[in-house]
Amino acid sequence: MHRRPAEVLGQVHVAARMRPVDALWALAYGGPLSLLPLTISNVHEGTLEPQQENLPLSSATASLAAPIFRIISTAIQHPRNNEELAHGRGPEVLSKILNHLLQTLSLLDVRKHDGVRDEELVAAVVSLCQSQTINHALKVQLFTTLLLDLKIWSLCSYGIQKKLLSSLADMVFTESMVMRDANAIQMLLDGCRRCYWTVPEIGSLNTVSLTGATRPVGEINALVDELLVVVELLIVAAPPSLASNDVRCLLGFMVDCPQPNQVKQ
Repeated sequence: MHRRPAEVLGQVHVAARMRPVDALWALAYGGPLSLLPLTISNVHEGTLEPQQENLPLSSATASLAAPIFRIISTAIQHPRNNEELAHGRGPEVLSKILNHLLQTLSLLDVRKHDGVRDEELVAAVVSLCQSQTINHALKVQLFTTLLLDLKIWSLCSYGIQKKLLSSLADMVFTESMVMRDANAIQMLLDGCRRCYWTVPEIGSLNTVSLTGATRPVGEINALVDELLVVVELLIVAAPPSLASNDVRCLLGFMVDCPQPNQVKQ
């Protein structure tokens, strides 16, 4: 609640409602990162690493994640909060929390065998990364640790991953410099190797759930197509001086790729 004197009414106080996303920006030590403990139900006593124990409680805390990510995206538009986020290694912390949240949601949706479907959380993360306008280096780190690291999103449903890749394709036109500085082409191709090859390498990730369910090959190929569209747009948008580096990344991908359809693309 926000109170202000109303002179016309004789110095009485008028209360006006404000959304938390607009009110919770003037935070103290730690800045907006101080809200993140609200998204975790339990931590290990020794390492303080997030852990799942009580699934109903984990579900309740995970439901707060999207609103808190949106509050953070508004808060970091203020310089001091921005400094606190950068000082507290914010991108790394957010990446760890996001990975924990998606694993929690995957356990809660274990019977669906299709992955996490929380569209609101994905939209909040995209909004957080795009809202950074003060610190270019911090924005590059947010893109690197949250949006371009496909292994984080490997537990999401086919629809969520497809929507994320589609959003990245749109960002090529508005965030090309940030994506270039984040080494987006190499990160996406590495993510394809680790998450979307039907002939998995050592260290590859399951792209559906923690239970070992497998994703249909047709869905994997469709995600590869979406990913290569992003790569193609990034190459086209790059200046000629960077062409040799892009070609080197593509050649390395093609040499190692065990799937003819990906090489053909």
